[in-house]
Amino acid sequence: MRFVLFPVLLALLIVPAAVHATTVRYLDLEGLVRSSSMVFHATVLEVTQKNLGTPEKLRLVTDVSFQVHRVLQGTNPGPRFDLRLGGGTANGHTLAIPGQPCFKEGEEVVLFLEFTGQELVVNGMSQGVFRIQRDPAGLPTAHRDTTGLSVLGREGGNGPLEPGKPEQPLPLDDLFRRIHDLQAR
Repeated sequence: MRFVLFPVLLALLIVPAAVHATTVRYLDLEGLVRSSSMVFHATVLEVTQKNLGTPEKLRLVTDVSFQVHRVLQGTNPGPRFDLRLGGGTANGHTLAIPGQPCFKEGEEVVLFLEFTGQELVVNGMSQGVFRIQRDPAGLPTAHRDTTGLSVLGREGGNGPLEPGKPEQPLPLDDLFRRIHDLQAR
């Protein structure tokens, strides 16, 4: 009996625990600007989750509609922009993709989108979303975190960053200015 339990215990130690993160390469602001086809400041108007497949073969998606306030890079999409994300909840089923950004109606964001050759997607997963919050004085600040991501450092950089660790907030006007300055290079 003792010899049977030992291989089972050894196998449990060797099998890694479930990982709830997606590994991506870290994109600093310059990397985001350089690799994004479109960047805009917007408010989330609507979030709709649905199944585009069948009850037997699910295809869960989340559609997000944005009211565009300011286009910082790329072609102006007009006053409204619609984005489809993989995953969501519908008919009692959920598909959660670690690192995929989630949006809430009324939320203000700066969004970095990358063209894949077929569609626009959030650049670097949740790295491409700066959420706007108001500081105690009411000034807008941009916050980005890597929740759900295992983020690898830049090539030749300091190695992996701590997953889910928020970066320092940046005043919204400073974010706009830095994006503009990076485009001018």
